[in-house]
Amino acid sequence: MSGMELTANYTPSKFAADNDLIKVDVVNKYRSAGDIVNVILPQVLSKVSEGVSVLDLCQYGDDLMFAQTHAVPVKEKGIAFPTCVSVNDLVQYISPMLDSDYNLKAGDVVKIELGAHLDGYVATAAHTTVVSTNASEPVQGRQADVVCATHYAHEAALRMLKPGVKASEVTRIVNEIAAYYRCKPVEGTFSSNMKRFVLRAGRDIENRFADDLVVEELEKYDFQIEANQVYQLNIVLSTSEDGKVKAAEQKPTVYQRDVNQSYQLKLKSARAAFAEINKDHTVFPFAQRCLSTNQARLGLVSVAQHGLVNPLVPMRLMRKSDFVAQFKATVLVGADGNLRTTLPLPLPYVHSQYCIPEQTTAAQVLNTPFNLELNAAPAIQPAEATFGEKRLLNDDVEMA
Repeated sequence: MSGMELTANYTPSKFAADNDLIKVDVVNKYRSAGDIVNVILPQVLSKVSEGVSVLDLCQYGDDLMFAQTHAVPVKEKGIAFPTCVSVNDLVQYISPMLDSDYNLKAGDVVKIELGAHLDGYVATAAHTTVVSTNASEPVQGRQADVVCATHYAHEAALRMLKPGVKASEVTRIVNEIAAYYRCKPVEGTFSSNMKRFVLRAGRDIENRFADDLVVEELEKYDFQIEANQVYQLNIVLSTSEDGKVKAAEQKPTVYQRDVNQSYQLKLKSARAAFAEINKDHTVFPFAQRCLSTNQARLGLVSVAQHGLVNPLVPMRLMRKSDFVAQFKATVLVGADGNLRTTLPLPLPYVHSQYCIPEQTTAAQVLNTPFNLELNAAPAIQPAEATFGEKRLLNDDVEMA
């Protein structure tokens, strides 16, 4: 289904039916997309080590997702969120080209985020690790603090993600746990509910309250979590004193189609880029390097200028000496319990100087049993891809 077909033919009644979690086939499609992420994310994480290129990690993850999804016999399939590897103070949307690559160093806090879809049903996940040269010794210091804080905040949010709980209650528990580890939630980050072909369906659970939000106005932005919803539960914390962000030095390399915009492109290169975007990526974000030719990559500039795609701007903390950690999972919220389609992964070996005090709200939440079903370990055969194969750009540019 192309972007234009989604706009023209996807009726509200069909959209509602396609997002009904009572239907076994809908849940199974979410499970199958989760299987793919559960196979690929550990493969990418296994390549993280000192000296490894961020571009190589991103290319490897995307190659694996392309191969794994295209082995499934459904018409619509592919990358729902390109592999992004954001290091240290960088927050999100880092999927570099050759000229902005970075080689990992010891002590780097590495966040890997990716997503796949089958028939428009999405699974996304993110995990944080730390580059260590001595596997027998725990990482300590602020890297350890932010990893621990983010992990426990994610675990608490998982327990609170159930019908009847208010979004603001989840935000408060995330902020409470962050404070115990002297950390702050990152500005502009959130969990969001998803629908078929939609990564952000209009109900965000913020990781922090807006600085200018007054208590009297909270109710206007708050909502109760409901059953029959799918969430990408995304917790992003920092060692920053205020969690504020700004645009990173890196140019945007991740874009997403805006199906509400149209324009008659004139440049041949722009038309080539737009045709490839509609064919291979439809409504989902894509990395610039995934376009198949130099001509299409250059044409992307014109496509963006006319608003047909939007750049996802890389963000970073205000201080380069601070660190960001991220954990994200895809969760189907039910009336009687939740299904987590993307599985938890082993944590990096870290030791924080801080902890969550007993007899606190956060400790009570973390000690509360909850009804959570995990996707079964994927039985699919892992796809193969060559790691470290940087693409050579073809000299095929015609600007007509």
